[in-house]
Amino acid sequence: MGVEMSLMLEALVAALLVATIIYAAILNRKLGRLRADRAALEAQIARFVECTLRAEASIKQLKATSDEAGRSLQQPIDRAMAVRDELVFMIERGDSLSEKLSGRISAAREPRAPDASDTSATMPRRDRNPRQAAPAQDRGASSENENDEDGAGRSKAERDLLRALRDAR
Repeated sequence: MGVEMSLMLEALVAALLVATIIYAAILNRKLGRLRADRAALEAQIARFVECTLRAEASIKQLKATSDEAGRSLQQPIDRAMAVRDELVFMIERGDSLSEKLSGRISAAREPRAPDASDTSATMPRRDRNPRQAAPAQDRGASSENENDEDGAGRSKAERDLLRALRDAR
């Protein structure tokens, strides 16, 4: 019995050793796959880091480009705003001048009631207009006086507009 027992014990140890070898082989294969996956994972991580760095550099470049574009667009915008403000001012001035001129033209066109002492009632319509009856020198002097009265504080463009409107009458 001693020998049989020892033989059984050795058979049991041998069976356990075979099981351990099989288990170690399986474990070795799994560790091999894990190492291969680890290498692939490290490669993926390296690519991810590289892409992240490129993205950061691209974002910085994009910010710089957008800042530059903003600055280059701001100058024309500022100039356009200044021109717009000048145009608004000129339109307002033009409106007020046209209202004044319209009032003066209306007042000049209103027929006056003839006085008994007024000899202009018997004169033809063309001669009643003092501008047409006046010599050319007087007309020039009167328009200069009107320019002096109306031209105070006005720009050349406004004076030219007034002169053109007077000439059109």
